[in-house]
This record gives sequence, structure tokens and C-alpha cells, in this order.
Amino acid sequence: MSFPVVITGMGAVTVFGDGCTALFEALRKGESGLHELRGIAVARGKNRSAQIEDPRRTGPWRLSDMAVDAAREALAQAGGPAPGVTGLYVGTTGGDNRALEDRWDDFLAARRALAAGADPQVDDELAEAMVRFPIGVLADVLAHRLGVEGPRYAVTNACASGTTATAMALLALRQGTVDRAVVVGADHLKATSYWGAERAGFVGHDLRPFHADRDGSVLGDGAGALILERAADVAARGGTPLAGLAGWAITCDDNPHAIIPPEDGASNAEAIRLALADAGLSPEDIDYFNAHGTGTPLIDRLETASAKLVFGDRAGQVAISSTKSIVGHLAAASPIIEAIATVYCLTEQWVHPTAKLDRIDPALTLDYVPLRGRPQRIRAAVSNSLGGGGTNAVLAFRPQDSAPAVQGAFEPVPDVVVTGTGAVSRLGDGPDALEAAYGPNAAPERTRPFSVLDHIDAAAGYQYLSRSAQLGFGAAAQAMADAGLPVPLPAEGPLAGRRVAVVMGTAVGGLSAMAETLCPHLSADPTRITPSMSLDHGPQLAATLVCRAAGVTGPMVTLISGPAAGLQAVEVGRALLAAGACDIVIAGGGDAGDAPTRDAARLLARRQGRAVEEPTDSAACVVLERADGARERGAPVRAVVTGCASWSEPQAPDRTEAAAGALTRCLTAVGADGADRPHLSYHVGKGNLSDTGEVKLLASGFQPEALGGALAAGPLLAFVAAVARVAVEPGAAAIVSTVAPGGSAAALRLAGPDGGRG
Repeated sequence: MSFPVVITGMGAVTVFGDGCTALFEALRKGESGLHELRGIAVARGKNRSAQIEDPRRTGPWRLSDMAVDAAREALAQAGGPAPGVTGLYVGTTGGDNRALEDRWDDFLAARRALAAGADPQVDDELAEAMVRFPIGVLADVLAHRLGVEGPRYAVTNACASGTTATAMALLALRQGTVDRAVVVGADHLKATSYWGAERAGFVGHDLRPFHADRDGSVLGDGAGALILERAADVAARGGTPLAGLAGWAITCDDNPHAIIPPEDGASNAEAIRLALADAGLSPEDIDYFNAHGTGTPLIDRLETASAKLVFGDRAGQVAISSTKSIVGHLAAASPIIEAIATVYCLTEQWVHPTAKLDRIDPALTLDYVPLRGRPQRIRAAVSNSLGGGGTNAVLAFRPQDSAPAVQGAFEPVPDVVVTGTGAVSRLGDGPDALEAAYGPNAAPERTRPFSVLDHIDAAAGYQYLSRSAQLGFGAAAQAMADAGLPVPLPAEGPLAGRRVAVVMGTAVGGLSAMAETLCPHLSADPTRITPSMSLDHGPQLAATLVCRAAGVTGPMVTLISGPAAGLQAVEVGRALLAAGACDIVIAGGGDAGDAPTRDAARLLARRQGRAVEEPTDSAACVVLERADGARERGAPVRAVVTGCASWSEPQAPDRTEAAAGALTRCLTAVGADGADRPHLSYHVGKGNLSDTGEVKLLASGFQPEALGGALAAGPLLAFVAAVARVAVEPGAAAIVSTVAPGGSAAALRLAGPDGGRG
């Protein structure tokens, strides 16, 4: 068995105040914390919110402050010295990017001045807002302020981001990658999210899940944090577990629509079943279901349907309630706050109510615990999260006294091979175009612009999604073809879409294009905002597009950890294969070199007195499989991934000095069993890989500057180039690495199809 994992600390910041105690008191009362929306123009009378009005929670970096306070509370409760390696897992949909959105007019003025050859006015706050616009920078800020060193990941799976981050942490603990995990979910309400969601029909006049008159959700501010550890480690240090985190699952909807989930609940039900199986539980063991519970007509019907599919005849005996009915919809923070509420209910053997549920929709026939909480025997519970773009993410919990403090076994990492590669860069489409990056003067331009319609039928309509999503799919389509995978994948059989995972990395995603579209309308006339202006630009949509077009219904994860996100996608894909969550992984990374991203890079470079690296349209993708599975299906084995590592030192998000130490840690991890042999060096980013002295290195001749500012795609494009090289050179091995601002680094080691034996 794998090591049992427990929760040892929890922290919360909600509309009810700081701390879990304030949250628990609100759950007991069962009264909604919603109040009048402030500071944002109201759309169609929808004037309710769960904004935090504490005067201390002001200023451009209020979200970071909330997230830090939640994490500090959780760490204080966990107590004890941190055992070994601590990982940081952060889920968010907006991070601190509201700071730049609120000053978009100033940003536009600076960009116009730059274009006109004038002196742009960029003050300290505006400069920091540009640095912190990529939402994954929130993880860098938290690590710096908390002093956390170790693996660091930022996750953005829409409103399931917090659950996805928790699942990744659980995997890392089971596989021995970390010894303690700090998981944080944080988001706050901003004008772009309110108006984008309202125009998409998501925002209602009140938040009343399962109510006959419900008409949508109500958004707010919040941050939640969990500390996870292996039960045996907690017992050894005399710690006190709060509950067992017993299982997880993530699925993607089987649905042609990019955002809206299917009402039948089948994909959500599959995620619940998989989470129970992972936990060693059966549907008969579940007494409490913490619902996503948004108050939207569709989602409430969907969750009711999925509960009936999973629990069958006893569905009416399972208590179901919505934490959002009390605290509001907090985007990526909601799953963590809901996990905390679930742990509280487990501990108290009591279920909190669904607030305002004085008239249940007659079409919804289950037990939604209306108005008042009640004592309830809870042997085990599940918490359900859904994210726009197709994510179903579920966590399963046991009471703390049923989580055995026993020594298990780390999940073994199988031999993982690369069976397909794809690339889109300014050098052209396809891995072969990367050959132009070898040599000192390699920088030819593309002969024709990238078009996603070269890879997908226009009738599907996916060409209207963000440029970064299109680029990611273009690289994925190439990789799948190279691996001999059909598009779409079959529903059943050895290549069934439910046994395939998609993990994509990005630094910015489509958020720059979203802000460029929405912010001018917010200043002029927000009523002119349309649903597509928001829905088509989510940073998770590259993964969504791959899943939709390729028929993938297995795990779907989007990492937004800056330039390291592409390599981290391979690392997470390898972990999913080790966990048995899938048989094939499509792992990639991509970013668009759009106007706001380019201009921000130019303005920051000018301010810092350095040369600018122009962001470019770029994406790369690889297909990963377990070696035995690939050979069984006759797939072309192009390389073997022999090691993956991420590490980060706590440092301010605009600094890189500490990244050298982080890179050394990564190389130590991936090169431990290959230090006596030379490796081709593929390094992207500042610093010189040969300076570390951790492994023997040979110059590969690959010039990453030929790629331009490829952001999250850059290191993965280097990985694709390295795969091509080791595939044809017997005995060859390579190390691909990168460093990033905020003190982060990542590295992968790979060998040829012969495993580097020559």
C-alpha cells in the first residue's frame, strides 16, 4: 500500500474574517455572508458579493496578503519542525493580476509612449504589477514571504484549481517527492471576473444552491490553506492529524462545448468513482458529499445526477450541502475552503446546512441539508469541484482516527518513454524546424504564420479560443500523430481517451488577451462585453482544446509556473503514469507573444536597463507512455525520461540569483545515477549549466536564443530538440534545464531509445 496521507493544518480567510474559527462559526450558524457588491459597476441588478471588507485587506497585493495569512495559520496548526522537503502547491485563477488590470489605462499610456519613441511613465507599482500579472507569480510571492524552499507549482484549472493542487500534493507525498506539502487556493473578486462571468450567464442575483428560484452564483474573496503529511511521519514526531486525505481523481468532460459541462453528470460521476477507488472506499462508505454547489441551474442538476449515478438507491441517504451558499463562490479558493469545511464536518460528526434553501427545486430530489445543520454519522466524505473547460476534481476524506499511521511504500516510478513530439516556434512548425537552432547564427523566420486550422476542422469552432490555446493544440496534434495516436481517440480499447491525461504548462496563457479585450470596455462601457471575451481566454484552455479535439476524458492539469511550467508538465505527467492514473500523457507548454505581453517585456527591460527578449508564439508537446505499454502497442520509442526535478529557493519574483542554487538541487536529483557519463547540455534561461559541476556536460550546440522569448514553451522546445538528438546517437544522453525569476529551476534527464547504453 502507498503511504497514508493526513491533513495536519488548515487556514482560512473568508468574508467572515481571518481564521478557521470564524469559518466554523459561520458554518454552525448556516447564514450567508453575502452583502452588497462594492467598487464594481453592477450588471443587471446583480449586486451581491462575498467581498472581504476588512480595511486591512486593501491595496494592490491584498490577495497575496490573504494567501500568506491562510498559509501561516495552517503551518502554525501543523506545528513541529518541517520534515525533510516541503513542497508548495498553489491554485489560482487570477493571482495578483488585478493590480495591472486596475491600471490598464496607465499601462496603455506607457505602451503608446514606447511605440512613439517617447519616455514611458512607469512607476514602481506599475512595474511590479507587470511582473506579477502572470498569475503563477503568486506562488513565488508566497514562497518568498513564507520562506519555503523546495518544489513549487502553480495550478490553474479554473474553479477546480485548489482541488487539482491538492491532488498533485497528495501524489508527491505518496511518491516521496516531498515530505510535507503546503497547499494554497486563493482568488479575489475583480471587475473582469465579475463582468466576464455575468455576461456568460454565471452570476445570479443571489446564491441559493438547489433552490427552486436559483439563477446563478455570487462571487467573492478568499484564501484557504492545507498542510499535508504522511501519517507515519506525523506519528513519529508526535503530531496530531485532523483527517485523512484518502483519495483523489480528476477527469475531463466528454463534451464538445469548450466551457459548459454536460448535464448528465457522467464525467463527474466517473471522477467520484475513481476518487473512491483510489481511497479504497466504496459508494456505500460515503455519508457526506460536499457539493460544488454554485447555485447555477445547470451545475446543481449535474451534481444531483452524478450523485444518483454513484450512490444509486442510497443517494437520498447521503447528506449533500454547499459551502458556497455560506461563504460565496471564491473561484480557486473554494475547493480548499470546502475541504476545510468537510474536515470540520468529519471531526464534529455533523453536517453544515445549505443556506437560504427554503424551497428546494422539485426536480432535485436528494437531501441537501436545508437551512439547518444536523448531527450525522460520517464514516467518509467526498468534496466535489468543477472547473470551466471540463475539469471534474474530487477528494475523498476519512476521519483522522481511521487514517493508519503505518509505513507504506512509495509508488514506484516506471520507465517512461517519449513516443511523439511536436513543436511550434518562430523557426517553423514541427520538430525538424528546431534544427535551425543549432549554430551561432541560427535565427531564420517562419515562412508562414501558424494556423490551428492546419490541425483541426473549422466546423468545431475551436479557432476562436485564445492564441495560446491554439498553439498548444497545434503542438499536441503533431505529437499525437508522431506517436501514432488517432485523433479523436476511441472511447474504449487500449487507446481509450479515459486512460489518457493532458498536462499543459504556460506562463501567461490567454490572460493577457483577456485583459486587453475586457479592460478598455470596463473603462468605457462594460455592457458591451460579450461572453466570448472572457470564456475564450482562460489559461486552462490549451488543455481543454487538446481534450476536446482528441477525445481525452482522463486527468487534465494546467500548470502556470512561469518558464518552468513546460518542463513541470513532463514531471507531473510522469507522476500520473507512476500513480496508474493513466496510460498515456500528452504533456506540453505554450504561450502567445501577443501585444500586451511583448510591450510589458519591453517596458520592464527598458526600466531595468537590459536587452529585451521578445516573447514569441511558441508551443511544444510530447507524448509520454510507460515503456512496457508503448512497446506492447508498437509505438515508436524516441527517448527515455530517466529523471525529473523541480526546486525553488525563496526569492522575490523579479530576482533570479537564487535560481542557481535551485538548479544545482535539480541536477543533483536527476543526475545522481548518471554522473559518471557525459550529457548533452540543453539549458534555457540565465546562467550557465556547466558552472554547476553536478554532472559531466557536453555542449549540444543548441542556441535557445534562436527561439526568442518562448516563455513556458522554451525549455520544452529544447527538450523536443534533445529527444531528436538522442534518438539517433547511440548511447547519447542529455539534460534539459531552465531557471526562472523567483528562484525556480527545473531539469529533466533523458537518454536514447536504448536507455543510453549505446
